[in-house]
Amino acid sequence: MDTDMLKVIKFSSVTVVSACALILSQCAPYEDEGIDLPGAPVTSIQWEFIDALDSTGTVIGVDSNRIAVSAEAVEGAFLHLWDFGNGMTSDQPMDTAYYPVEGDYDVSYSVHTNGGMGQASAMVSIAQTLELPCEGTLALLTGCDNQKSWKLSTEIGAVSVGPAPYSTEWYSSPPNGQTEFQDDDRYQFTEDGAYLYNNNGSTMNPFDGYVETELEIPPSTYFLTPGSGTSGEDQINLAAFSETLCGFMGIWDSGPYYDIIEITEDRLVIHGPTQSGDCQQTDGWFTLIFTAAP
Repeated sequence: MDTDMLKVIKFSSVTVVSACALILSQCAPYEDEGIDLPGAPVTSIQWEFIDALDSTGTVIGVDSNRIAVSAEAVEGAFLHLWDFGNGMTSDQPMDTAYYPVEGDYDVSYSVHTNGGMGQASAMVSIAQTLELPCEGTLALLTGCDNQKSWKLSTEIGAVSVGPAPYSTEWYSSPPNGQTEFQDDDRYQFTEDGAYLYNNNGSTMNPFDGYVETELEIPPSTYFLTPGSGTSGEDQINLAAFSETLCGFMGIWDSGPYYDIIEITEDRLVIHGPTQSGDCQQTDGWFTLIFTAAP
């Protein structure tokens, strides 16, 4: 091999090595040691039974069916979410929860910061079921020993919905605005906490274009919690009918809790949030009017 050819081969080898080195240097990961991203927050929660008060506000003992919960303060927190395990939720760093039925309840809490989400949980044990006398709102809702049934009213605005509690600007039903298969639906609450929805075979399905859908609805349960509504009303909180079917009253995409705006022997007006098909609260609010059914 002559000298000129060797020079070409050597030159080509050097060129290839240099090119590879250049490519590797350009593909090296960029590192900036000056950036220090915040980590996910660490939090903890505490709970305790609250004081029981008499009509004058004097402490007379411990209310073993109500608790106060609080979370450890987290710097930069912008969102708090509680699930009290009884169907109730909260977005406050501290709150109270009501458990009228004995049992063990999982309380979970999550806090969100720019660094991520921190979580904590605890178990609340309620030793006894609170036996409420059948009077006041409970009596009007259930009928006590004379079981009462409710049905959607046929009056104007019996079903209305809007973007905020008590609002009706998105939709208000006309007189006799329900279909026949809505008009035969009946809703019952028993004084011992059972919730019975008899749809007579089918329910209006808002998730498939407001069509009649055959559906079997098993019995469920409810809580009646005095004074816990949006503006201090008594509130109905419905348990889910099953793992895939949320609790609701009147309209499938409403609930699972409702504030009692008005209740008499023969008239019930409630309002509650809209909900999605996977039981998540959405951005609207229903107002629903019922009458006592014969």
